[in-house]
Amino acid sequence: MTKRTIFSSVCTLFALSAALVFLPSCGKKPSAPDTSDYGSMNITSEPAGAKVSILGKDVGVTPYITKPVPSAMYIVKFSQDGYEPAWLPVNVMPGRQVDVHAQLVPENAVVVIDSDPSGAHVQMDGKDVGDAPVVLTDLPLGSYTASVQMQGYTRKDISWKVQNARPIMIKVPLLNNIGTLAVFTEPDSADVEIDGKAYGTTPFRETLEQGQHKIRLVKEGYKPYEKIVTVRRDESTDVNVSLEMLPGSLALDSQPSGAALFINGVDYGTTPYKRDSIDAGSYRVRITHDGYDPFEDTVTVHPGEPTEYTFSLLPNTGNIVLSVNPPGVNVYLDGKFAAKTEQDPKTKSHNVSKSIRIEGVPAGEHTVTVSNKHAKPNVKTISVTVGKGQTLQVPEIEMWLPDVELIMKSGSRYPGRFTDKYYAAGSKTFEQIRNEGKADDPNIKIAFHPGPGITSEYKVSEIRDVVTLDITDPAGE
Repeated sequence: MTKRTIFSSVCTLFALSAALVFLPSCGKKPSAPDTSDYGSMNITSEPAGAKVSILGKDVGVTPYITKPVPSAMYIVKFSQDGYEPAWLPVNVMPGRQVDVHAQLVPENAVVVIDSDPSGAHVQMDGKDVGDAPVVLTDLPLGSYTASVQMQGYTRKDISWKVQNARPIMIKVPLLNNIGTLAVFTEPDSADVEIDGKAYGTTPFRETLEQGQHKIRLVKEGYKPYEKIVTVRRDESTDVNVSLEMLPGSLALDSQPSGAALFINGVDYGTTPYKRDSIDAGSYRVRITHDGYDPFEDTVTVHPGEPTEYTFSLLPNTGNIVLSVNPPGVNVYLDGKFAAKTEQDPKTKSHNVSKSIRIEGVPAGEHTVTVSNKHAKPNVKTISVTVGKGQTLQVPEIEMWLPDVELIMKSGSRYPGRFTDKYYAAGSKTFEQIRNEGKADDPNIKIAFHPGPGITSEYKVSEIRDVVTLDITDPAGE
């Protein structure tokens, strides 16, 4: 090879980067290069600012446009902090500008987060990333924070910086944050809620994380209890509560109603009785009613609940049945008006009254009085004894009560009562006889009672008139 040939080859090699690198002359100053075989490169990157190297020489940063270079194949290198380096082949054509663009890939690292004890929950930017140990891959360069928390331990916030692709191991020691809460109530068996969650019944003991907790105690019949308590690490917090009893309500009645009512010896009027708010507890109740056995019992009012009792009273009475003749007589029991005798419609007798029945007579001795101011005598009194549940049949009581008066032609006047025959069907009264014009017939006679147990007959010819007497006794009306 001649010296000229060697020189030509070397100069050709250096001419590939003549626009980028200026070389000293090779013995003698070469002639100006032929630029008709040259092109250029428009070099960009995402992100911009990447350092550009061609043939190992740094030429600038993106965006960058080269000077004309000989047409040939070039290797362009891109490098930027935080991103992986990139190499792109570029074929420069004569008379053309080639666009060269590199999408740089961020330089990532692997970060491993573990806890002591292991198993803590890890969050980054408010999002769950798993339970330790957690492996975070493809983590770009930059600064990061995370929280590590586990039940029974104090939450730990951590931070780190990724500066290159080298793996990072982070070990997080956790501190125990458990205390003990004990709750006692009077009475016990109250339901326990802590922070809205059911935990059982009192007496109660549980380990909790340190800090403030809201407890709520609920028991039927008692006012709910709420309190904020502070639990401290490695300490026991005791809460003792005497629950406030709710009032109950009390309703009392008797059968029959209207009985006198006494509660704990205090007069509360008559049944029915109702009280909407009364302290829970036991009360002694006594009920009395005329004609019934007294009743006494203990009732229990439960807290927060309605209490209702109806007591069926047992009669301590009997009944009295008596016949008092004739109709029109007043009958009194123990001085209190009971009835007025009336004609018995069954017997249709003018002198016989229907029976009188007095019910609900308290057991014991009683006085029965019959009276009419026109009777002779005008008052009769007897004593009777009535047993509990007994119906006492009193013997008939007869009163002499004249209801008519015979006025004789002789001028005599005879008060008394006609016999039943006088009023019987088919019999004729004095008025009828007189209307028939037979008042002077000496053969017609009328039976008459002029006194108790006495019966007399009078000729109608001897009678001038029959006058009805007013036997009304208003004392019983």
